[in-house]
Amino acid sequence: MRIALFVEGSENRVVRGGLLIRAMWSRLAENLGVHEFASVIPISKKHLVAMDPEQPPMSGAGEALDQLMARRHRSEPFEAAVVAWDLVPAWNPQGGFCRWQETLDLYRHLAASAALDEPWRRAATRRHEELRRRPSPAHRVQAHRLAPCEVIAVCMEPMFEAMLLQREQHVLRALGLERRPLGWPTQGWGSITTRRPDQDVLAPVIGALRCGPRKQWPRVAKTIGADARNKDPWLEYLLRRLLDDPEARALVLAHPICRRLQECLARR
Repeated sequence: MRIALFVEGSENRVVRGGLLIRAMWSRLAENLGVHEFASVIPISKKHLVAMDPEQPPMSGAGEALDQLMARRHRSEPFEAAVVAWDLVPAWNPQGGFCRWQETLDLYRHLAASAALDEPWRRAATRRHEELRRRPSPAHRVQAHRLAPCEVIAVCMEPMFEAMLLQREQHVLRALGLERRPLGWPTQGWGSITTRRPDQDVLAPVIGALRCGPRKQWPRVAKTIGADARNKDPWLEYLLRRLLDDPEARALVLAHPICRRLQECLARR
C-alpha cells in the first residue's frame, strides 16, 4: 500500500540530497518495522487551521490540509495517508491542549471537505462517528489499522522533540560529550509537564554547544553548524545517533508516538 505521510515540520532543509524530514521519518519507519512512507509531505499548523471555516484566517495561510492532500494525490497518487502534528502549540491559540478534540476536528473537517474525493470523505465520516460514539477516548474494541482511502491521525504529544529528549545521558552520549557544558539545561528531560521541549531543552542544548568562539565548540556543533533557529539538522542527527545506541534506541521506539505508528502501520 502506498502511504503518504503529512507531517508537521520544515520543508527546506536538505541532507545527503534529500529532505531532512523525509530522512528522519524514513529512518524511524525502518527501525519500527512498519510500512514505509511512499512520500513525506511537510505541513504546518496553518494547513490544519485553514480547514476550519470557523477560525479566522492565519497570516500567510494558503492551502488547507485537505486541499494539499488532494493536490498531492493528483500528482503522486497514494492509497492511504497518515497526518502527524504536534499537540503544542494547539491549533486554536485561545483553546487548551486537547489531543482528543484535535483528532475529532481533523476527521470532521476531512469528512466535510470539498477537495477530497468521496471515498476519502466516507472513510473520514466513519472514523469520526466511531470516535465520537466512544464513552471515553481510551475506550475501543481493537486497534485501528490503516486501510485504503483512510487517514490515520497521529497527534504527537507534546511534540516530536519529546521522543528524542527523554534521557539526558542518552543525548550527552549521542553528542559525544562526557560532561555537561556551561549553559546545559538540567530540567525538563523526559518530563510530562514540559510542554515545549524544543524551547526548554533542545534550544539550551544547542546554545550550550555553540557558546564562545567557534574554535572552542565541540566537534558536533562544528559539524552541524546550525543554531537553535534551524533545529532540523540537530533532530536528524540525534535521531540517527540515538537509534544506533541500543539503550537509547529501546527508549525512543517505546515512546507513545512510535507505539502509535506501530499499532496503525504494522505489516500484516
